[in-house]
Amino acid sequence: MKKLALALVCFASLAFFASCVKEGQPTIQVINEAGYAQDGATINVDEEVIFGFVVASSPVTNKELSTLIVKIDDDPEFTDTINLTGKTEYRYEGSITYVSKEIIDNSIITAIVTDAAGQSATASIKLNINEEQQLLASTFDWSRRGLTLESAEEMKKVGLDWPGNYRDEVFVTIKPLANCTMYIIEDGNEFNNINTLSQKNNFFSNLIENGTAAAQYKEISAYHEGSYNTMLAVIDAQGDYHLVHFNRATTELISAGALIHLFGELK
Repeated sequence: MKKLALALVCFASLAFFASCVKEGQPTIQVINEAGYAQDGATINVDEEVIFGFVVASSPVTNKELSTLIVKIDDDPEFTDTINLTGKTEYRYEGSITYVSKEIIDNSIITAIVTDAAGQSATASIKLNINEEQQLLASTFDWSRRGLTLESAEEMKKVGLDWPGNYRDEVFVTIKPLANCTMYIIEDGNEFNNINTLSQKNNFFSNLIENGTAAAQYKEISAYHEGSYNTMLAVIDAQGDYHLVHFNRATTELISAGALIHLFGELK
């Protein structure tokens, strides 16, 4: 899965431009400026990549340009065709984000410029996609004070809800939000075994294929603090993956019912 955003800018001056082309061909070159991806670059997933090309008419024939086609991995969904009729110079800029749920070894961005005489020239950028980004765990402290869920917004970010644990409820109830999917992993040690994006993606791919989604998680006592070692794997409404590891809970009886804190880590 790739996200592609394109920004087009007319090119005002090509004084610095040089390219080895056959006589009569238009010229094309990868933009070689700070911040622009170059051929052979290594790119991390989930980071925006800026790229671009500059094109011009043949210095021999000076024929007007006709079209510029920019494509990513020959994918029709990510093919951009620009009409250059009447132009002799053009600058093209685009951006792409390689999403972490897709395992990619490399990607090729290709640009083909054609002039009014039917002559063409091609340039390409080969990117090496780094899938082995390390996952950084963050801690959480979710709490409910009687009828008030004090961590609602934080929990929504990972596709979860804590609908209640009042005086008559013995266990904390955790549920997936609408259009979210939750899996219960009884062995919370799995959390420490998933340390890269590709490991996380593969873990979820296996869950989707072989796992059984759960309607709720109800194993944390609402009246007794203690240690826990359970992980929830959640797919939110946007299709993003979240690992939620519970390792501790504290509780205090109050007039409104109970003050409960759930502690753990997220990846």
